[in-house]
Amino acid sequence: MSGDRVAREALDRAMDEKEDLLLVYQPIHDARTRKIIAAEALLRQRRQTGEIREASIITKTAEKGPELFELNSMTVRRAFADAAKWMKKHSDIRLHLNLSPREFEERDIVKRLKELVSDCRADIEFVNLEITETSYIKRPEETMKVLYDLKGLGLQLWLDDFGTGHSSITHLQHFPLDGLKLPGDFIAGVPRDGRCSAIVRSIIALAHDLGLSVVAEGVENEEQLQFLLAHKCDSIQGFLFSKPMPVEEFLVLGA
Repeated sequence: MSGDRVAREALDRAMDEKEDLLLVYQPIHDARTRKIIAAEALLRQRRQTGEIREASIITKTAEKGPELFELNSMTVRRAFADAAKWMKKHSDIRLHLNLSPREFEERDIVKRLKELVSDCRADIEFVNLEITETSYIKRPEETMKVLYDLKGLGLQLWLDDFGTGHSSITHLQHFPLDGLKLPGDFIAGVPRDGRCSAIVRSIIALAHDLGLSVVAEGVENEEQLQFLLAHKCDSIQGFLFSKPMPVEEFLVLGA
């Protein structure tokens, strides 16, 4: 059976049996105090064996068809509902959501988010929306208008995987961003790899000069943390502090 067919069947099965799709949350910590300040919603799939794995085979296939928008809407609804549970006691813990590039290309994302917020009675001002650089490339002028409209809803906008695309510096110059996330590929090399260290150090300084916050992803050891602290990185996300977890575990941890 071809890989495409396997992926297609996995997506069809997941859309028919949505209980096999679940969200986990990876905390984001203040780098200095280690306090949890946010959590990123990540989609996972429960396999027929009961094993829980990343849902990348599903999301990549959904990107090619209409299922993407149903999948994204389901994810947002669940994330809003879960966040409402911790917001009752911890209104300072924000929710990070990822937005697919196709949302900018084919649908009215502003209208859809407004409808979801209204349906879920969610407080959108505690949401950080993570967007990738590929969201901008095809129609940058139209994208800019969408981003300003999203900001008008009260969202914060974050650039995910900064430095892995084609025009990162241009995006920082023109788009209404609140922060950026440093990918784990860069963090893995610090502090021992001189080039990685120079890149991370420069990006943090540039972001701060522009008034942006920085989250470092993939932080796994104390050496990396100490390097990031020395260069005033704002927040970290990674196995050093927390792994992705179901909302029930996060509620206990966040307490």
